[in-house]
Amino acid sequence: MLAFALGCGLLVGAWQIVAWQTLPALLPAPMTVASATVALLADPAFWSGALAPSLLRMAGGLSLAIAAGIPLGIIGHRSCRVAAFLAPLRLLLMGIPAPILVILFILWTRGGTWTVILSVAALLMPVFQVAVAEGLRAVDPQIDEMARLFRVPLSKRVRHVIWPAFWTALGPALRIGVANGLRVTLLTELLSGANGLGDAVQTAQTYLQTDRLFALVLIILALVAAFDAALARLPGTGGRA
Repeated sequence: MLAFALGCGLLVGAWQIVAWQTLPALLPAPMTVASATVALLADPAFWSGALAPSLLRMAGGLSLAIAAGIPLGIIGHRSCRVAAFLAPLRLLLMGIPAPILVILFILWTRGGTWTVILSVAALLMPVFQVAVAEGLRAVDPQIDEMARLFRVPLSKRVRHVIWPAFWTALGPALRIGVANGLRVTLLTELLSGANGLGDAVQTAQTYLQTDRLFALVLIILALVAAFDAALARLPGTGGRA
């Protein structure tokens, strides 16, 4: 924790030194950005018109990705033919650059909330599909067979044998999915013009409100860090409780 604080202090110090040598319109000082951040957080319109819509869209896209990715991962794990059949779609979604896919969804859905949700879901679904398949492959077949021989109830077998191995893959995928989901949400809002954090960033850039732009970046980084820290505390995600 101390090392993290020292790293942050070093970055802020370097930021301040560079800001002294730069026009405020290009790089505002840390205290100026801090004041803009406080002003944003104190504005109810920011919460209702920017933050809430973006988080709700991200949650919708993430939920849709999980709802589609987990069953596809389970089915693909059980059947090699199904896995081979689904592989082209998975590789397509994993390989196509996010901006191109977002632009296609904008063209197909004409922007708006569903554009953001579908973009997030399409880009994250393969992550959960692969994670689920890998998690199921990590289940020790000998231990699972022993549990079957001793007639261990299914609920206990799932809890003590299948779930720990399953979660070692799904947990980190969830952490990655939340961070990437927020990034895709912002990208889609930027390109589509939908209201939200992306639109707030675009507005700040258009009117050269650099302090507000940096404040939005800080808020976005804080959201990613908060989500990651919360998910890291869950068992099996690789974090420390």
